[in-house]
Amino acid sequence: MKKSILVLPLAMMALFLVTSPKLVSAHGHTSFEIDEKVYSFVVGSLNEPIAVDDKTGVDLRVSVMTHHEHEESERSGVEHIGKPVTGLETTLKVELQAGDKKKVLDFSPAFRDPGAYRAYFTPTVQTTYSYRIFGMLDKVPFDYTFTCNPAGHPQAEEDKTEVEVSKGVMRIETGGAFGCPVAKANLGFPEQSASIYDLNAKDQDLRNAAGQAQSTANSSRSMGLAGVVIGLLGLIAGAGAWMKGRKV
Repeated sequence: MKKSILVLPLAMMALFLVTSPKLVSAHGHTSFEIDEKVYSFVVGSLNEPIAVDDKTGVDLRVSVMTHHEHEESERSGVEHIGKPVTGLETTLKVELQAGDKKKVLDFSPAFRDPGAYRAYFTPTVQTTYSYRIFGMLDKVPFDYTFTCNPAGHPQAEEDKTEVEVSKGVMRIETGGAFGCPVAKANLGFPEQSASIYDLNAKDQDLRNAAGQAQSTANSSRSMGLAGVVIGLLGLIAGAGAWMKGRKV
């Protein structure tokens, strides 16, 4: 009797872990309709909250369902979990954007997590980062940019305004957000530490100051030598005049 009572909850827990979707917090959720299918993109950064000089990466998860299944899900109010989309590491890339700096990375499939992809990088400055995901999706050109939110993950209602992203690609809903990198000092323990970028900037400032001091010293030395030469010339001229006066 006791054995059966123990087995039942364990079985229910195992069933829940197998059938329930993997929850991803601190990510943006955006769905696109392409050729009568609805692709759900979950995009964020690995290891949030992320800090400057800390390894992170683009975290992408893609699933798909038919347009009919999506409509049924909307009407019933019960979220329908789509089928993970595999193989996108060969058709999609991500371009990191920060100010005027850009860098393209390849995606790698996550281990034992179908439909999940990673692109690792290390943020070096505290600023707003964007992840432009582009390539081919279901034989249709895809190009969409996800941007971090400096405010973190503010609560907001899902936006279901339909927006045509490009030919054959319609954004049908979007919500959620992922945070931007925070300063390295904010997470430093037991002592705060400046970022490598800040240390390099300070080092360059010191080098510039030393160079300026050396330049000033060289100028002063040159002016001093010029003064000595002028003084010697004056002495020579004075001595010549004195000798001429004696002859007269």
